Amino acid sequence: MTAGTDDQVRRSDLVHSADYPMVVTGKYAVGDSAFTAHIADEDGLAAFLTGITRSPVATSAVRMFLTPQGYRPVKPLPIELPPSALYFDVDQGHQVAAAGLLVATVDGKSRQWRTSGDAWIDGVALAQDPHNPDFTSFPPESFITVDQLRDAVFAWAFGDVMPAPAAIWRPASAWDVRWPVGSGL
Repeated sequence: MTAGTDDQVRRSDLVHSADYPMVVTGKYAVGDSAFTAHIADEDGLAAFLTGITRSPVATSAVRMFLTPQGYRPVKPLPIELPPSALYFDVDQGHQVAAAGLLVATVDGKSRQWRTSGDAWIDGVALAQDPHNPDFTSFPPESFITVDQLRDAVFAWAFGDVMPAPAAIWRPASAWDVRWPVGSGL
């Protein structure tokens, strides 16, 4: 199912978006090394994604966030969702990927989606949660091509609606996407 306009969230409806500019951050690991990138523009995002999708070695699942620049909570909260989180994993050798998307809106609600595609390859597993990769695999119907992923990530990072129509998305529950609780999302 493609997310229709009734299923989409406008970027301006993300929590804190009215008061703070949104900043794109990405995190992933290669072996024992962890990488964090603060992405300022489309060229930076292109370099970040090229490093992951064309890596000669496997990377961990990637965590990306839209966060409000300069925002500080007034009081400590047990958990506060970022305005948007995008998790994806890539199999560089087979050039397939899958993604999960979470948004938190100004009305206090959260919504999530998972990619929908037909790019699954037998024997390929893609992790939803980089902290528990063996426990949280994306299902085969979530597999898309790396080109579709690239378009979806650009639209998520700099577009006006989520999920962006650059990929096919289906609504998902927190159990479907398995956002890692207590791991800093």
